[in-house]
Amino acid sequence: MKNFKHTTSLSILFFISACGGGGGGGGSYMSDGGSSGGYGSGSSNTAPTITNSTLSISVQENQTSAFTVTATDADNDSLSYTILNNDSSLFAISSSGVVTFSTAPDFENPSDANSDNIYSLTASVSDGTLSDSKDFTVTVTNDTSDDEVASAWDGTLVKDNSYAPYDKHATSYALILAGLPDVTDEFVINVANITNRILASNSSTNSTNRNALLNGFITNKAFQRIGKTSMSSYSPALDEANYPGWDNINDTYDVIDFIWEATSDSDSQSKENQINSILEHLLHTITLGYDRVFNNWSYDDQNSELNLAMQQAVDMGHYDTTGMYTDVDDATKKRILAQEFAYWMILTGWDLKSSYAPDASPEWSVLTAAEMQTKLPLAHTLFTDTVNGVLVNPTKEYLDGLTFSSITAQQQTETVQVSVAANNSGSGNVYVIDGTQKKSITLNVGITYTFTHSSSHPFRFSTTSNGTHGGGSEYTSGVTKSSGSTVIEVTSSTPTTLYYYCSIHSGMGGTATISN
Repeated sequence: MKNFKHTTSLSILFFISACGGGGGGGGSYMSDGGSSGGYGSGSSNTAPTITNSTLSISVQENQTSAFTVTATDADNDSLSYTILNNDSSLFAISSSGVVTFSTAPDFENPSDANSDNIYSLTASVSDGTLSDSKDFTVTVTNDTSDDEVASAWDGTLVKDNSYAPYDKHATSYALILAGLPDVTDEFVINVANITNRILASNSSTNSTNRNALLNGFITNKAFQRIGKTSMSSYSPALDEANYPGWDNINDTYDVIDFIWEATSDSDSQSKENQINSILEHLLHTITLGYDRVFNNWSYDDQNSELNLAMQQAVDMGHYDTTGMYTDVDDATKKRILAQEFAYWMILTGWDLKSSYAPDASPEWSVLTAAEMQTKLPLAHTLFTDTVNGVLVNPTKEYLDGLTFSSITAQQQTETVQVSVAANNSGSGNVYVIDGTQKKSITLNVGITYTFTHSSSHPFRFSTTSNGTHGGGSEYTSGVTKSSGSTVIEVTSSTPTTLYYYCSIHSGMGGTATISN
């Protein structure tokens, strides 16, 4: 910075010299501040200089570090740094010139202006008066460890004999999903779409673990078999003699289970049961992949984290294995029990058990993820550390939106006539069902009920006694209304107790209990 000197002494000396009368006495003063006279002189400010040896930087994706702006200043002034232009909004710079990405860049999804993984910005350094600037580029390179080793199913159902005796198949993230000839295309497509969602990557994905699982599918030739109804329903039997290629698939590929498409002879007649059946057997196949790849998921090692978590569940009384799988040898039984435990743990961790298997299997008593965290800390930790980041919750909203034509066509229905009569026990009118006023009724899961009623007395449901007259609200999930009828589809998600009421007149209704 410039240093300005006081000029009072210069004025006095000049005055004395002039008074001395000598014509040349004042000639030693140089008004231009030269070396012959120091009075009135000042040092000039020097601009700082950016000294980076390279302006083109290369960094690997998935990290925020970029580069450091280096600069010198001859005056040793305090320097400040800024960035501007082009992609500068994607970066931050510290007071010492350290440039970082605001969000770690993703090579597969570049965010620079040209989407070419080359980020441009201008760095400037200033001493408060003068400045210097340079244009930099930061090229983001690929970290191959997080590259997709397999891709999602593309939506095309392949129909050929590649995996005979299965005549249709889809491949989702290296997991082969194949249906026997009697399985509908729609069902295989539903299974493939669910698999796509479970095995997809997202912002929480642990790429290393996920790629290890998918590589395991490739190495071990993971194969999900899809059939209709059950193994025992096939006549002729499912074997090599009747289904050529049967032994080859079972011997060559990593198979463990069937997903069964529901029919009139199966036990998965409700949509909820069918979804649970898909999730259960699909997760059996996926967790077999875990067993093959991750030591802490070993079915056979009784000290693996999976088996220790299972033992805690058994000891705490939340996983009752009494009398299960007594028809197989002990080693096989242990593997099956671990496999079943893994399924229950994941379904519960996703908060899907209460929706799709509330009472399906009494051996598992934990209904919610929060309950599992409290009651089974080892299971919660295992789920959090190794399921989250590798598998994705398909979500109840998505699963509920699926259509299963075979189930829809076979859905049981009942019609209930509702009449109105004067109240035998008081004033006003009441509903009458099967000749009983304000009858307590039972509605069964898996049945769709149509209540026919007078348009003057609209028949509605609520979770509160007397509905909107009792301070509650109308229950509408799975309910369709018209002027003379009200239809309710009873599912495992329907509250265990409902109340029917007239939306216009108070005190007409009764209780509806939901039963499995």
